[in-house]
This record gives sequence, structure tokens and C-alpha cells, in this order.
Amino acid sequence: MSQPTHSHHTDSHTSQRRELELFLLRLMLFALPILLAAIPAFTILVWSGEAFRDLRPTLQQSLKNNRGLIGFAWNEQNYPWMKHQALLMLPRQNVLAVGSSRVLQFRREMFVCPFWNAGYSILTTSDFSTFLSLLPADRRPQTLLIALDQWMFNSAWIAANGNTSADRWTQNPSHDLRTGLRLLPDVLADVARRRIEISPLLQHRPDAPWGLNAWQNAKGFRPDGSFAYGRQVLQRLDEDPRTPDFQFAGTLKRIASGTDRFQFGDIPDSQALNSLQKLLRTCSELDIHVVAFLPPFADTVSNALQKSGRHQYIEQLPAALRQIFSSTSHELHCFPNLASIGADDSEAIDGFHAGEKAALRQLLHMLQQGSRLNQCCNTDQLTRDLAAAPNALEVYPR
Repeated sequence: MSQPTHSHHTDSHTSQRRELELFLLRLMLFALPILLAAIPAFTILVWSGEAFRDLRPTLQQSLKNNRGLIGFAWNEQNYPWMKHQALLMLPRQNVLAVGSSRVLQFRREMFVCPFWNAGYSILTTSDFSTFLSLLPADRRPQTLLIALDQWMFNSAWIAANGNTSADRWTQNPSHDLRTGLRLLPDVLADVARRRIEISPLLQHRPDAPWGLNAWQNAKGFRPDGSFAYGRQVLQRLDEDPRTPDFQFAGTLKRIASGTDRFQFGDIPDSQALNSLQKLLRTCSELDIHVVAFLPPFADTVSNALQKSGRHQYIEQLPAALRQIFSSTSHELHCFPNLASIGADDSEAIDGFHAGEKAALRQLLHMLQQGSRLNQCCNTDQLTRDLAAAPNALEVYPR
């Protein structure tokens, strides 16, 4: 019987190696355009601070120097961690604002004692207690200013957004590799559509922007934790049709369809009310005074909610909340719409976000009602600030 020759083995091995080399060459030729295309997107994400970089040193510098604007276009999941981390870096604040994005127009300039805004950190009423429990005793405020969004008491909203993990505030997601890699196609698409401009990234900016929203739209968080709407304010003042939620069309559509914060509901959610009651008890035990408020809708939006006939829980909410607060020393202030604070729809950023001027009006109403915030505010000065406001949306320098 003949034996296989050595040359047969050699030829087979050589053939396999050539096939492998050819496959690798084809793979490289296929991947090369993708890699070349990814380089600009990767550079934009890194240079702007949007992804692949740790936010912690930038946050520390912003707080230390009282300078900086932090605004992400895609990575908004960084914000809850950022707000909690900032409170660990800062000394104890007398007044701490906590809530969703609807509390973000309260500024440091409105207070004469240490104030910081930890808004954009809360989704549901149970989140308030969790967030507070994560603060060391020497970082807890004397006064907690909280915005109680109406949908925090909507059962459908809670079902979709409840069960928040403490990781939301304690885990730093800013330099997560997978998150950054997932953004590469989005950045490429936005560069192609000219939604991302390169030139602003090369400019020297006194506001020290970090994140694409800060670079592109001057939109982001100031060192006091409040939020600057940047270009959106200018669009709104100019009545530009490109303004987000122009003429509140997006909000009105949500109300009609019962979606995205405006889910239908008959009565306030009992579990949410119980969570709030628990928070008030905890704050009483910790000697923290709570100033809570229902933030206003634009008048147009408020009217649409009343006419819908499917959001009755909102009408019942003030009475349900007053019942809870009446047996405590804490405060509740209800602002159903902008008209209730002497404003109109020109002072709304969008259908459910009041601007800075309207936020100052809310604060003045609280002070006039005898709020304990009088200990940290100069009512006469705030009244002068309101009268000198440069436009319907702003009061203080950007």
C-alpha cells in the first residue's frame, strides 16, 4: 500500500494558508471603509466629551471654578449620576432642588444662602426617598425644594418608569465603551445630514462646554445644577417653527393619544401618594423641611388636559396632596398653569416646562405665602430681578 507523500501535506497546508490570507485580505478591504468612516465620528465623540471620556474630572473642575456647561446629545443617562456625584463633591447646601427637568430653572441667583439644583434626577415619587438615602448625613440639605410632576401620580406612567435601581445615581456611565461604540453610526448620520457642525468644536468658548449638546446648541447644565436651554431659547423668542414643541403641537398630540407622560388616568395613584407620605415622614425625622410644588403647564396645555376628559387624576391631585401635607409642617404649592402665577404662554419653554422667569414667579408666590424659603431669599431683590428680566424666558445672565 502506498503511503501519502510529504509533498501532498505541504501542498494542502499551503493551499489552506493562501485561502486564509485571501479571506483576511477581503475582510480588511471590506472593513477599511467602515474603519475610515468611524474615525471622524470617534474623534467627535472624544473631542466633545460626549463619549469615551470620564465626566468626573470635568464635573470637579466645573464646580471648583464655577464655570462650565455640561450637555449631552445622546448620553443623558449620565445626568442622574452627575447630580448625585456633584452633591458629594460640594459642601452641604441649605436649599437643594430635586425633581425632573421641570425644576431646573431655579438658579443660584435666586437665593442668598447655598443652593444647588439636583433636577433631572427623579422619575417617580419613590425616587425622592432613594436619592435622599444615598446622601451622607453631612450632605443633606436644610430645605428640600421638590417638583411633583403630575404624571408621578399616574398609574400607567409609574408602571412604565418605576423600579429605579440605586445604580442610576451611583454608577458612572460616562466612559462606558459599549455606549460610545453604539453611538458611532448615529454621529456619522448626523454629520452627513449636517446636524453636527465641526466648526463649533474648534472654537474657544468661555463657557467651557462638555458634550455635543453644549458644543452645538449651548444647551446644558451650569455649575449651579440649573439648565441652560441655549439656542432653544433664541428659537422660542423668535417664534422659529424649528423650535422643539413649536406651538406646543407635540405636547397636544401626546395628550390626545395618552402617551409619553400624558397617559390617561382617572384617580391619583395610591402607591405614589404613599411614597410621598413616606418621604415627608423621613424628612421630618431628619429635620429637613420640604417645599413641594406642582409645576405649571402652559395655559394651552392645561386647557387641553381639562377638555380631554381622560386625565381626571390631574384635577383630583391638588386635593389629594393637600390631605397628605395638612398633617405635616411641610409646604405644598399648586400651580396648575402659567396664568396661576400671573404669566402666559410666552413664558413657557415648551408645553410642560416653565422658563426661568416663570420659575422666579413661582418662587415669589411661595415667598408671599409665607414659605420658609424666605430665610434664604430676598423678596425685594427678586421682585426687582423680575421687573428687569430681559425677555419672557430669562432673568439672569446665561
